[in-house]
Amino acid sequence: MEQSAAYLGLIPLLPLAGATIIGLLHLSSCQTCKLSERTYGILACIAPILTFLFAIKVFLDLHGLPVEARQISYQAFTWFKVGELDIAMGFFADPLSSLMLLFVTFTASLIHIYSIGYMAGDQTFGKFFAYLNLFLGMMLILVLGNGPVVMFVGWEGVGLCSYLLISYYSEDRANVLAGNKAFIVNRIGDLGFVLGMAFLFWAIGGSGFDYISLKANAHLLSSTTISLVCLLLFLGATGKSAQIPLYVWLPDAMAGPTPVSALIHAATMVTAGVYMVARFSFLYSLVPTVGLIVAWTGILTALVSAIYGMYQDDIKKVLAYSTVSQLGYMFAGVGLAAYSAGIFHVFTHAFFKALLFLGAGSVIYALHHEQNIWKMGGLRTKLPITYWTMLIGALALAGCPPFSGFFSKDEILYLALATGNPGIWLIGVLVAGMTAYYTFRMIFLVFHGSPRDQGLFDHAHEAPTVMTVPLIILAVGALFAGVLNLPAIFGGGQVVSHWLAPSLAELHPEASHETEILAIGASVVAFFIGITIAYRKFGSGAEVPVFTGFASFAYHTFRINELYDLLLVRPYKAIGSAIEYFFEPQVTDGPVQLTTWFYRAAGTVFKLLQVGYVRIYAIYMVIGLSLMSLLLSQSLK
Repeated sequence: MEQSAAYLGLIPLLPLAGATIIGLLHLSSCQTCKLSERTYGILACIAPILTFLFAIKVFLDLHGLPVEARQISYQAFTWFKVGELDIAMGFFADPLSSLMLLFVTFTASLIHIYSIGYMAGDQTFGKFFAYLNLFLGMMLILVLGNGPVVMFVGWEGVGLCSYLLISYYSEDRANVLAGNKAFIVNRIGDLGFVLGMAFLFWAIGGSGFDYISLKANAHLLSSTTISLVCLLLFLGATGKSAQIPLYVWLPDAMAGPTPVSALIHAATMVTAGVYMVARFSFLYSLVPTVGLIVAWTGILTALVSAIYGMYQDDIKKVLAYSTVSQLGYMFAGVGLAAYSAGIFHVFTHAFFKALLFLGAGSVIYALHHEQNIWKMGGLRTKLPITYWTMLIGALALAGCPPFSGFFSKDEILYLALATGNPGIWLIGVLVAGMTAYYTFRMIFLVFHGSPRDQGLFDHAHEAPTVMTVPLIILAVGALFAGVLNLPAIFGGGQVVSHWLAPSLAELHPEASHETEILAIGASVVAFFIGITIAYRKFGSGAEVPVFTGFASFAYHTFRINELYDLLLVRPYKAIGSAIEYFFEPQVTDGPVQLTTWFYRAAGTVFKLLQVGYVRIYAIYMVIGLSLMSLLLSQSLK
């Protein structure tokens, strides 16, 4: 049973309307229409806060329905109808989308509030908030779309907004190139999404192309078709959620303002691929082999990006690679058909990663936009609120019990063991230790020891209240969010997993308590080993290292960007040059040029006959009439 709720259409409409109003006011040439920064900030915050309130209403409405009927929908209008393809612009909420809706709108609201302080004094303050509202509106369309086509509108929308926000400081060419890179790499993945939708429609679309119809008719598909569709959709997910081989855009996305990094990396764009796989769990659960491909891609991405994170010197890039690594954990979860575990890690990650990015923004703000951790040190006395809140976020990211990240990460690792995948579990435990190491390497270098740049240290100061209050709220979430899905071994009832169950085609493997205790123990040991090594190396300060050998190779991210440039970009440019200088002028333009030459030659011939004298034209007429008479007389004989 499915209930209708027209207010679903308002949820994405509010931030889209906010983006339109703020954008028009910013672009207006009327001086009386120009608003103060405070007014722009208040206008920008209205939409995300209202959408969060609507998200609570969605959750409560669903909670009031029977478990088997927890679905509400709204069809705004028929978008287009071509043959059997009938697509409505509709919105759909179930337990999965309602959970996504709650933490997306909550974190977005805090990031909007934080941005008022961080972006103060920026000459294009209004444009920034217009883009931020537009980004949120597109993400909500992605989450609430009632089918893959409507989801794809939001999918492409957040891709566009990420380009606008990453290259926001467009006076610097490097930022524009970073935005271009994000846009192009995502388009490669999006091709997979489009092809996956096309094959899905070809196989089953005539029976309905919304999630409910697709789920009801999934049994009509052959395993080969399902595998092909799932692989193509996963290609789209690797682009949006930065997995091997399309992860290279995400670290460069740090070119945008820090609130943008928090919004993209915490609970919105980069988690879209995980959400998409979970949304299509009714297909992925039918092809375990494809699920293993997803899981192994995720865990190898987690490993590679953790290696990168251990050697970075930019505070935002350390967090960027940690995002790629945590996304790998999420894909390992959904790939093993532990969809609720993967989504729960998305949920907890939203709190601690938004906290860490906003905390990094507070540090950068205090140090006049310095981002090199080797120029920091001793800041815990200067930035006490930032320090303690970031410490909570770091403990959650590193998987320290009882912080939220421990419970969500541990559940994925436990289920890897329970489903008979010890290789994935072992790599996951190794990555957990590496995460603790590079996270606290950052914390120790930034906040402990002695100042490495006395001038920066002397001028450092705590951020204004509008920036620190969101940090405190997110710190509470990073500390306590894990209790919402406590496993039975800790006396919990796994509330989040039970809430998500109606939306997910999840497997429930049976495993002994000994297996669960082994998984928990290994995670805790890995955390303590990682943080101990970090403390011994950096707890009292350290000198700027000179990387050689493997460390230098990892610092330069295994030269993957250079490899892609050599194998893909340069050949592509060479093909483009060949087309430009040979194929187009000789092949494409050849017939056109030949036709032009023919008409010019004919014109030249006829030009010889045009002398401009009436008597000559009279002779032409006499000759013409004579020839006509001759021909006529011959035809009458």
